[in-house]
Formats: sequence, C-alpha cells, structure tokens
Amino acid sequence: MILILVMAEEKWEEADFLRKEIESRGHKARILDMGLLGEAQGACDIPREEVIQASGQKPEEIMLITDRGKRMPVMVDGARQKVQGLFSQGELSGIISVGGTTGTRMGTGIMKSLPFGIPKFAVSSTAALPGLASRYIGTADITLMHSVVEIAGLNDLMRNVLARAAGAICGMVEGSARVPVSFDSEGKSPLIAMTHFGPCEECAVNVRRQLEQKGYQVIGFSAAGIGDRAMEEIIRAQNIFSAVIDLAPGGVGEELLGFARAAGPSRLEGAGKIGIPQIIAPCGVNFGSPLKRKYKPEYQSRKQYAYDAVRTFVRLSDEELIMVATTMAEKLNKAKGPVEVVIPTGGWSSVDKKGADFYDGEADAVFVTELKKQLSQDIEVRIVDGDLESPEFASAVVEAFINVI
Repeated sequence: MILILVMAEEKWEEADFLRKEIESRGHKARILDMGLLGEAQGACDIPREEVIQASGQKPEEIMLITDRGKRMPVMVDGARQKVQGLFSQGELSGIISVGGTTGTRMGTGIMKSLPFGIPKFAVSSTAALPGLASRYIGTADITLMHSVVEIAGLNDLMRNVLARAAGAICGMVEGSARVPVSFDSEGKSPLIAMTHFGPCEECAVNVRRQLEQKGYQVIGFSAAGIGDRAMEEIIRAQNIFSAVIDLAPGGVGEELLGFARAAGPSRLEGAGKIGIPQIIAPCGVNFGSPLKRKYKPEYQSRKQYAYDAVRTFVRLSDEELIMVATTMAEKLNKAKGPVEVVIPTGGWSSVDKKGADFYDGEADAVFVTELKKQLSQDIEVRIVDGDLESPEFASAVVEAFINVI
C-alpha cells in the first residue's frame, strides 16, 4: 500500500487524483489527513481525528487550538505513529506527500521516521526555495520533486505533475520490491559501514576491494557532513552493520569549529554505543572547510588547499588539533566494542602527502601525541609508514579490521 500524506483542508482534490492515478497502475493507495485548520474537503482513509489520537492527545481538545504552529507537532507525531504502525505490520510499501512549504515540512518530517529503503517521495511547490531542500530531505532517502506550479486545483498542468508523481512512486515501489533492502544477516554477507571522502577515495576503493574479496559488503557514506551524519543515525536506529571503518572522521572537528562539513554532536558515537568494532583513520582530521560567512582573517596565514571551485581546505592550528584529538578520544573511550586507530606517517589524504605544500608533519604529530595521551590503554594506535592513499595503508586498515572483527 502507498500512503498519501496531505493537508486535506487544502489539497484533498489533488490527493484524490493522485490516489486514482496510483491505483490505475495496480497499487493500493490510502490518504492520511495531516491537516491543521479547517474541514477536510473529502473523505480520508486515515482521518485527522485518528491521527490526533495516535499522538496520545484528545481530538476534542486539539480541535480547540486555533494556532497552526501549536497543532503541527501533534499532527506530525500522530502521523509518525500511524506510519510506523503500518510499516511494522508490513502494510506500507511506499509514501508520498503533496504540498507547499507547510505540507512538505510535515510530510517529509513524517517520512523521516521510516527506515532506509522504504520509497519516500515529496511533491512540493517550494522544493527549489533556497535552503529548504536540505531541510526537507535531511539525512533521509527522500526523493523531492519540484512541481513548479502551485498545487492548487486540477488544471492540465497539475494533472501532469501528479500523474508523473504517481508513476514515480509506483516505479520506486516496484523497484524496491524487485531488489528489496534486507537487513537479515542470515545467509548474507555482513555489512560494513565505511566513510568516503574525495581526498581518501583511493584508500576507500582499495579497502573495499580487499574486504569484498573476503566476503563482506561495504556500504559507503560520504563524509561531507550529511552522509556521515546519516551513517551515525542508521547505526543507532537500525543496528545493521557488523563494523565501521571510519576513514574520514573529520566531521568531528568540523562540528567543533562550526565548519561546512559539521556532522553533528553525535559523530563518532553510534558504533561505540551499540558495541560494534571500529577502525579509525585520520583523513580530513587535520584540516577544515570554513564557511565563507565565518571566515576568519587568521586563516589567510595558514596553509590552504583549493580542492575545487567551492571548497578550500585550511590546516588546523595546534590548539584546534589538540581540541579535536581530545574530543575524538573522549568519544572512542566510551565505546562498548573494540577500537583500533590506524595512522600513516606520510600524509593523511591525497592533498597533504609528504612533499606537498599542504603537508605538515609537525602539526600532524601534535594531534597524534595528544590522541595517544588521551586514549584508553586498550585502544591500539597503529602507525603505518607511507601516506593514507598508499596500498600499504589500505592493507593495514584491512588487517586492523580483521583483528577487531
């Protein structure tokens, strides 16, 4: 069943057309009313009162609230409960929302309660507004469609938009059924989470190939602030990984310093909390990506590397390196499972290899010294000759992985 999320006092007609389009393709569809004020324009399979009850609130009391902002959390919470219930009962195959800013905020907020792999599709007239797309999607696997025209009335253009949306969500559901995401490890290769980052891509490829040859599935996450944040959330919420190979934990420092790749306050904590093994490498730990609006004059005097048109890396100061090392050690010391740290001597990425202008062995040593001092004695720190992108380092990571697994 495909669930349609809509504020039925505003866009029921459009949702009903979408339902018919979905059902014409052979899929069952139901409408959930997440409306705030005003009466629903038509019948909904899951009416507003039922959604409110699912939140634990009394419909008659919530109906007295005339402030949309105060009603919204109740409706989102109740809808999440209903959606999770449908999913746990095996009734939900996909979910789609139609709306403007409020409807899309609510719809995608509800979708985020579902695990990775369940088709999630949002049709929005405000998808292209600056800053909203990233908020709508967050770390979830949500597909966002910009309707361009306002979702208001069944004119020819809106029918076209909704027909395409119906085709998209049905195609996603069919694709998911053909190649389902299964987290049942019985008879399957163990899943290993691994962070990727452009400056350590060669290392990631080498590690992946070696582990695949040993029968593991390696699931990559881009360590650009969103992918690694999503990895942490999936680790905590779904517990599907046998281990984590964190090649690029630089999001810890970026979070501390307010830089562009900030990965949230819980970065480097998920695996430790549930007790799965971790291998930690230092790519991106010794430099940062300052936001242009927060760029400090002192950065001009530091070593810099223009990685592309939008990213310039800046070496961290000794004080910042000590702060990052201390924070990483604090997080790793709390781990309930085994941890090993693997550090190369000849540069920690493709951009700061020994001999390059961006290399600074003395600064790297500051981090390593502090990390060793702060880490628990049962956490091994392996020092590997060569740079992080070398085959020798990738092999050392795999060796450490086999040791902790």
